[in-house]
Amino acid sequence: MRENDLIADLRARLTDPAGVRGIGDDACVWTPQGPTCLSTDTVVEGRHFRADDDPRVVGGKAIGAALSDLAAMGALPRGVVVALTCSSSWDATAVMDGVIDACATWGCPLLGGDTTAGPALVITVTVWGEAAKGRFLYRDGGHPGDLLVVTGPLGGSLRSGRHLRPQPRLAEGAWLAGHPAVHAAMDISDGLAADVRRFAAASHCGALLLPKQIPVHDDVPVMSDTITAAMDDGEDYELLVAVAADQWPHVQLAWPFAGPLCCVGWLTDSGRIEAEDSQGRVAPLTHTGFEHTT
Repeated sequence: MRENDLIADLRARLTDPAGVRGIGDDACVWTPQGPTCLSTDTVVEGRHFRADDDPRVVGGKAIGAALSDLAAMGALPRGVVVALTCSSSWDATAVMDGVIDACATWGCPLLGGDTTAGPALVITVTVWGEAAKGRFLYRDGGHPGDLLVVTGPLGGSLRSGRHLRPQPRLAEGAWLAGHPAVHAAMDISDGLAADVRRFAAASHCGALLLPKQIPVHDDVPVMSDTITAAMDDGEDYELLVAVAADQWPHVQLAWPFAGPLCCVGWLTDSGRIEAEDSQGRVAPLTHTGFEHTT
């Protein structure tokens, strides 16, 4: 489909929320109702998905992965713009079908973007949101002694294809932002071992992980090294949260979602990233998570 035809098709299919100006002008227009956060995320053919993946699924993945960043902030989505670079081997309309479906699923209106031809499929998504509970959650709010908590099981996303269908924890993030015992949060996209390092560093803390307490996803085969999968696989899109230790029982009891919160360790004042080994001894964390090369 030609670029102008694709844009015309999108304009005809989308309805702007009240008070918002979306596709059709040089920029979209909306009026924030409070503090606003903004995030940009890119998925690239050959790195985040394969050339034979369903284009609708790929479009949905781009939206879900971007919205996971808003979930970690405790934000509700208010808009999205998409920059689509598409090669002739991909059906641009089908990719945008996936984008539109995901936007509808997560209640985030598509308000604009850009389209261009290129040698491969690349989707860059910019999302913005507003604080769900009057404040945002940041990575740097953790304190030594805070428990490290995850919102769901980890590992096996690539093996099962779950990496193509991220489920941003928007409702969970909003709830966590409303609880004063929650000090910090981020999403787990590059594996717990990589993201706990970023999380602890932002809060100027060390961390001690308890591998035996890490919830492992059913997608990880029982006979495999389940701890390595949970630590290193990536693209889980659960949330990693710092919770005041003395309030942990209250947070657990109040948690309204089906999947339980799981404590996987705590922040320390050591400055080191460590884990208990199989004998209960504390040693430097050897897992590194998943890292994209540039």
